[in-house]
Parts: sequence; C-alpha cells; structure tokens
Amino acid sequence: MLPLLLLTACGPASECIVDVDADGYTSAASCPRGTDCDDADPYVHPGAAELCNGVDDDCDTFIEDVLQDLDEDGAYALGCAGGTDCDDADPDIHPGAAEVCDSRDNDCDGKVDDVDFDGDGYTAEACGGGDCNDLLPSINPSILEICTDGVDNDCNGSTDLEDFDQDGFLSGACGGDDCDDADATTHPGAEEQCDTIDHDCDGDPASVDDDRDGYGSLECGGTDCDDTDPTVNPGAIDLCDDGLDNDCDGTTDRQDQDGDGQTPEECGGKDCDDTEPTVHGAMEEICGDGLDNDCNGTAEDANVDHDHGLDEACGGDDCDDTDNQVQPTLHDLCDGVDRNCDGDDIGDRDGDGQTCATDCNDSLASVGQGFTDICDGIDNDCDGFTDEGTSGCLQSLPGSMDLDDQAYGWAVDGLRWFGKDGGIVFEGTGSGQWQILDYNLFLQPPWEFSADIIVTGGSFASEVGLYVSRYGQDEDGWAVAFFDGQNKPRMHMGRIRSGVFDNVSGDVVTPALFPGYDLPNRLELVHDGSKVTAWLNGNKFKQLDSVAGIEDGYPCLVVFDEVSDGVQVRFDNITVAN
Repeated sequence: MLPLLLLTACGPASECIVDVDADGYTSAASCPRGTDCDDADPYVHPGAAELCNGVDDDCDTFIEDVLQDLDEDGAYALGCAGGTDCDDADPDIHPGAAEVCDSRDNDCDGKVDDVDFDGDGYTAEACGGGDCNDLLPSINPSILEICTDGVDNDCNGSTDLEDFDQDGFLSGACGGDDCDDADATTHPGAEEQCDTIDHDCDGDPASVDDDRDGYGSLECGGTDCDDTDPTVNPGAIDLCDDGLDNDCDGTTDRQDQDGDGQTPEECGGKDCDDTEPTVHGAMEEICGDGLDNDCNGTAEDANVDHDHGLDEACGGDDCDDTDNQVQPTLHDLCDGVDRNCDGDDIGDRDGDGQTCATDCNDSLASVGQGFTDICDGIDNDCDGFTDEGTSGCLQSLPGSMDLDDQAYGWAVDGLRWFGKDGGIVFEGTGSGQWQILDYNLFLQPPWEFSADIIVTGGSFASEVGLYVSRYGQDEDGWAVAFFDGQNKPRMHMGRIRSGVFDNVSGDVVTPALFPGYDLPNRLELVHDGSKVTAWLNGNKFKQLDSVAGIEDGYPCLVVFDEVSDGVQVRFDNITVAN
C-alpha cells in the first residue's frame, strides 16, 4: 500500500480497472469512472440489449423491458407483460400449436400430451388415454356398443355381436342376455347351483331362495321345505284345508276340531281353543263356566266392559256392564253417573267425610268445607283462598302449589309446559318422546310426591305420570305412569333412563281404580327409605324395593307425547313432602 499512497500524493491518480464479470466495463460501484451497473453479470453493461426481465440491462438507469419473441413463432415470451409463449426458445411450442405426443406442453395450456383431435373429451390411446379412435367423436369409452356395425364403439376391445364363451348367448355388453360372457356355464336357462353365482341370469345370485320368500331351500342348506311356493316356509302360518305344510313343521293343514265354524288362531283365525266349541273370538262371555269364551285373554264370566265387575245378570254387582267406569268399587263424582251402583251419583272419593256435592276437591282428604288451611299451597277450607292465616308460609315447595301463570320453581318453557289457573298444563306436538318438567327442589327419603292428573284433550294413548329424577330431566329415577292400553286403563312403574321408560312392574290393568281419563286421577309416588310405592286414587297400586343410588332426586311431571296424538294434560294440586 505504501507505493500507492506515494503515487497518489506525488503524481496523477491511477486509472481504476475493476471488471469482475470481464465484460469490458469497469465497475461503477468500485471505480469513480466505472459504468458497469452490475459487475457480477456479464450480460449487464452499457450498450447491452434491453431484455424483458425486470433488469436495467444497458445501465441507463431505466428498466426498459420490451416484448420478446426469441424463437420468432409469433408469441411473446411468457415472462413479459401479455406474453403467452411457455417456451420462447422453441418455435414449435406456443399457444395454438397442435398438441402431439412428445411429453411436452405444445399448446401451452398447462397439460402435456392431452391429444383429443376429435374433441370428444377423451385423450387418444397413443397418448395414454382411452380413445381408441381419436378421429371420430362417435367412438370413445362412453359410447354404447352398436351391434353389427363392425366398430368397437366403446373401446373395450371387442366388436359387435360378442359371445366370448361360445355358449350361444350374446354378451350383455352388446345387447345380449348373457350376464357373464366369460363363463359358458352362466347364461339364461342354465341350471342354477347352490353357490354365489347367478348361473341362469335371473338376478338372483343363487337358487338358495328360488321363491324369494326369505328362506333358503333345503337342498342348499336352508329351511324352506318347498322353495317353489312363497306361501310355504317356516315363518308362514299353516292354512286350513289347503293340503300344504305351510309352516314346514312336518304336519299338513289344521282343522276346525271343535266344529264351531271358527278357524284356529294358529291358522290365522280367532279361535283360541279349538277343542271347545263355546270358545272363539265371536262368542260372548257365558256366566259361570270359567272359560275365556270371547278369547280376550281372561275368563271374565260375563264382564263385558272388562272392569272386573260381573254383570248383575250373571250374579254380579255391576249395574252397567257396558261401561267400564261403572262398578261397585269406583267412587261417585257428582257427574250424573251412578258409578258405584248405589243408586245415586253422590260419593266421597277421598274419604274425608264430605261428598263430592260439597267438597271442592274430592280427591284430597285434607280439603273440605270448614277445614283449616295449612301451608301446602292448597285451598284446604274451600273458601276460594289458599294458605290464608298460615303465618310464615312461603311460596316455595312444599307450599308453592297455588301456582300462578309463571309456575314458580318449575322449568316451564311457555310452549309445551306452562302454568295456568293454579296448575301446570302440557300441550303435546306428537313428538314420540318423553317430555319431562322438573322442579328445582332436591328430595331425600322419606319423601312423597302427588298430583291430580286430567287428560283434557287428544287420544288416551299417551302416558302421563310422576317422576323423581336423580339429576333432573331424563336421568335415572323412579317413575309411575298411567295410559290407555287397548281400551283398558293400565299403569306401570319403573325407571326413566336417558329418556327411555324401563318398565319394572309390568303393565297392570286398573279399570276399577279409574273414574275416567278425562276426570281427575290422584297419582302418588312415595319413598320410605327402602321401598317405593305408587298409589292411584287412594289405592296402593305397586310397591318395589328401592335401588341404591336413586333414592333421592328432583320431582318431575312426565308425559309420553305419543306420535299423532296431540295430547293435552293438566296437573293440579301438586304436593311434595320431604
């Protein structure tokens, strides 16, 4: 460095000759008089041709990109504005060029070798496609084969009338009826075999069930004793006098053994005892013979209305054997009907000494004219006021059952469940599900839960009742419900789990305990710590041993909203004791 410093100090400045890219132009960045604006690129210097590349090629401080067509094929390079030539070094490649099978994108459409000369949407076989004739759009894999034209229309390798297996039946692909033209044992009329192949081309992949009655033939390991007749199989009902063993049980026909003119039930008739001529579905009950004359499942001895009360004509005490709400064990309701056959319609349903003529609630023994009001949310003295004179009586359960339209404490939705006139009303939509309304009070045994329940609209197919849920809504808990079972009032007791009623007690017929579905029925559910008991209108209905883990819970009202029922139910005089 010392000699250079001396020259600079003592004589004229030395000329700077930095030219890193050896393009003949000194670096403008390194030399005061240099003109090369990019000394790392030999193609960039003064006088260089300006290219369409976003670079100042001629170092004039301007990027003067120009459209290029280096291969002079009439299409500008793809890198320039408006350029479309995907390979500007090859004049055979540009938009509009003919695509050929050369592993290149000749027409610059982004696809390689997509040759489709006939424009039918299928690439030529020569280019790896499926079009066996790329000159005719009428020939491609989507075209149906045309027989007798000598052309492989669908490009499947076969032409016209095809019978590859030489079994005398044309291939189904060419309009024939051979369902497998590669197998000479498979064609219309071939003998069917016990395998998974449709040998006779009838659409049934074996002769296991020739008559298609759902039962396989004996010959093929099935149970159908006659696989040519769909009325004969193990699931059929044996018909009388047809000479066939319809149910394949080894016996033929069933007769009218008792000569009563009625077909036995096992033959689809209504005769439940084909050895007794006085027993069949068209008979009326006969007094005192001990037989189920009408085949309804019970030897009632002339209990026509099925209310457990015998007709007076048969020595019974049912004064109206056509009405199951009339018999001596029922209570009169002051409704113009002598329900207990005592000669009038005046009764004392709750046994509190006051008849329904004066008792404002004849379903509760704690309610009557002149009684004393207590803090239970009920008008005990029938004066039109509730809980008056009971100091400190708060409107919380128990004691909140004088409900206003807000139904305090109950999770009413205002749509299906709502408070109305001191009670709670449910209006169904036919959802086919259990609808549950719970109260925010947690009960621990011993507890009691009761309510008057009236079905005010819809059919009586829906079930209604009470439920004490372990965690509220549809969790596990005890429930009791009544419903109309084939025109007989029935009840069952059990548990609701995940919205499903687990019937523990079985269905119990209880017509003697019902005044009517559209009249108040007092339903009670009681837990004494070890057993759970259900009461209906003051009568014990069922008692079950409790189950660990569901002794306590929240009181709920339940309705099974039967499909297409549109049931309406009202719950009144709801009481809870804990």
